[in-house]
Amino acid sequence: MKHSLPVLLLFTAAGLAADKPGFAWKDPEGEHPVLTYDDKPVLVYVHPKFDPKLSSGKKDGALTNPTIKIYHHLYDPTGTVRLTNGPEGVYPHHRGIFYGFNRVTYEDNGVKKDADVWHCRKGESERHEAFLDHKADANSGSHKVKVNWNGQDGVPFAEEERELIVAKEGNGWRVDFNSKVTALKDKVRLDGDPQHAGFHFRANVEVEKTKAETYFLRPDGKGEKGKEVNWEPKGKSGPKDRPWTAMSFVVGGKRYTCVYLDHPDNPKEARQSERTYGRIGTYFEHDLLKDKPLTVHYRLWVGDGEVTAEQCEAMSKAFVESTKAR
Repeated sequence: MKHSLPVLLLFTAAGLAADKPGFAWKDPEGEHPVLTYDDKPVLVYVHPKFDPKLSSGKKDGALTNPTIKIYHHLYDPTGTVRLTNGPEGVYPHHRGIFYGFNRVTYEDNGVKKDADVWHCRKGESERHEAFLDHKADANSGSHKVKVNWNGQDGVPFAEEERELIVAKEGNGWRVDFNSKVTALKDKVRLDGDPQHAGFHFRANVEVEKTKAETYFLRPDGKGEKGKEVNWEPKGKSGPKDRPWTAMSFVVGGKRYTCVYLDHPDNPKEARQSERTYGRIGTYFEHDLLKDKPLTVHYRLWVGDGEVTAEQCEAMSKAFVESTKAR
């Protein structure tokens, strides 16, 4: 009898621990990896097998081909609203949480080649190659994958290790995006334009209909609803090198916000992209050398409601401080 109380307490503690919300992976190395929190979807890795035949049969069919690239979907804190876009709507080439460049040039055995791993119109693709790691516990969930960046001939000119780490923060998710791209040719030139290169977040296709409600909060103030400001390639002028920008948008009659955080160690200049239909990102130009991989770090905060400039500043500071310990 003297052991009954400790056994009961142990059982109760185990039960409470089991009931505590936390992150977990479903099918982490399968066809449909899903990171969950409290058994509700948070992050989905989309990595279909590349099928170039799906790009044919209609004008610019590559843009709607669901297999040309890998990306991640993100859900709202309830796990019931998918906040990101797939190959849908007017702009199906902008998908979820994505990284790539539309103007890539390199030499292959003395032959100059170009590639566009954003639109993938001429046989290019970003393809999943391997699962490298996955973790989940009460505080966060993460995974790392190997991705090949392939040219028009289907041969990879670069390979990437892409890692996403998700944690609950307030009434939303903190998403860290870490990438290391290694050239498989002697020199690979990464270039593009603000709308089709770099690291981007694309909101649900519904925002194409609610874009008049979208606004951007910037370090220099809050913009008007339905108004966007972009770096312009023609004049080579416009917003660049912002530490953060917030995009507030409406899905299902509810307002959400994505805070986009650019690490100071990422290549500069970081040229700004804003789209009221629900996309935010930056891009840069970079010469990728075989013996010098390109490493970048970005952070998103995506959640319910609106944020203040002070909150964005605090997020930016926390982001920079968190990477100093690495």
